[in-house]
Amino acid sequence: MTRRISRLAVTAVVLALAGTAACGVDATGVVDAGAAPVISARGSVANVYLLRSGRLTSKQVATASDAAADVIGALFEVSKRSGDGFGSALSGFRLEQSVLGRYGVDSGVRNDPENPVGLRLHVIVNGPGRLGRTAMAQITCTARLREEIWAVKITQTTAKGPLALGEHTCREYHDLAAPTVNLPP
Repeated sequence: MTRRISRLAVTAVVLALAGTAACGVDATGVVDAGAAPVISARGSVANVYLLRSGRLTSKQVATASDAAADVIGALFEVSKRSGDGFGSALSGFRLEQSVLGRYGVDSGVRNDPENPVGLRLHVIVNGPGRLGRTAMAQITCTARLREEIWAVKITQTTAKGPLALGEHTCREYHDLAAPTVNLPP
């Protein structure tokens, strides 16, 4: 009797497996769909503006990519630590968000036949006190190293709500550059 029950059990298992294998879809041959997706773990290097003796100076730093958001993020990260004679007016401030938007022909601000539409980078920061002119220069001039970014809008969040600090180009901060540094427009 035990032998009969074990045969029935084996038969039931074989039938169950056969039933799941026979799903009604015919097998196909191998189909080449191209190369397998690969994630690149390589970062990038970008220039950011830090302070040396209170003046804007360019320094190369590692970034996740050359995207504007990653470069601005790297500026805030490197500002958290000091060394190599570099400092930052962004110490204590935190990047909340950076957003790229269109800037150009439709807004009537710039008419450049070679590049009629550029981008505006909106940077939102949070931190103690009010963001100073030198800190805004670091953000603006770092962003303006990318030629497609024509202007930088800066907003600081406070306990009372957002504080609009205006739209800037690096040209207004040229007086803060170190003697041998040529800042972007």
